[in-house]
Amino acid sequence: MKSYCKGLKITREMVADAYAEWRRNESGRKNHKRVDEEYGSPDAMIDEIFAEISSRTLGFRPIRRSKRRDRTNGKERVIGIASIKQQVCDYLCVMAMEEFLSKRSGFYQTANERGKGLRLCRNALRRWSRTERYFIKADVRKCYPSIKTDVVMRVLRKYVRSDDVLYVCETILGTYDGCLEIGSYFSLKMAQLVLSFLYHYVESVGKVRRGRRVPLVRHQIWHLDDVIITGNDKRDLKMAMRRLEWYATSEFGLEFKPWKVC
Repeated sequence: MKSYCKGLKITREMVADAYAEWRRNESGRKNHKRVDEEYGSPDAMIDEIFAEISSRTLGFRPIRRSKRRDRTNGKERVIGIASIKQQVCDYLCVMAMEEFLSKRSGFYQTANERGKGLRLCRNALRRWSRTERYFIKADVRKCYPSIKTDVVMRVLRKYVRSDDVLYVCETILGTYDGCLEIGSYFSLKMAQLVLSFLYHYVESVGKVRRGRRVPLVRHQIWHLDDVIITGNDKRDLKMAMRRLEWYATSEFGLEFKPWKVC
């Protein structure tokens, strides 16, 4: 088993890079003026984060939560809004674990990010529909509330070999209400990490036919917590989906909504 971030020590430069990355993204563009109001300057906040990580005294203001209705499907969700300091630490952890997260992620595991969004899903499904006869579309039930923080830390401790990175990750997760937080950049990446194990499990499911192993699924694609698997045999797809349900529940406590072969 390959491990990552071996002996990595978080430096002030890493914190500064995380701040710069946060500043370039939407939340940073909207809220960067608050840094001067709350800390006096970006350097002061960067110094505080680095000093608290070094002394193991890192602390954050409580997350504010509010109900919002999703514009696309009308669902009401509880969105968590973390402090600026915590948002910067989100980027710090993700950037520190960049190699780990990128190598775990499946090629057809997409999210709302440039180059790996709905366009990739649409183009892939159009290609596959020319040769595949059947598909199953499934959806993880209440994905973020179902991914518990102790499950995330179990995965991180298994693969990450940096006391500093694990400390910051555990401190961030400790501000959550026992599960991942909708609206958090760190939570998005941790949800993708957990779902990547399901992605690779689907790659591994197969059966023995005429003395050789054949895969049950021809193609799969994930967009956030939605998955589509395709193939030319209804029974194989059903078998693959049932095995995936068993694996998701037994290993990560996740369940899928009802599905059918189409």
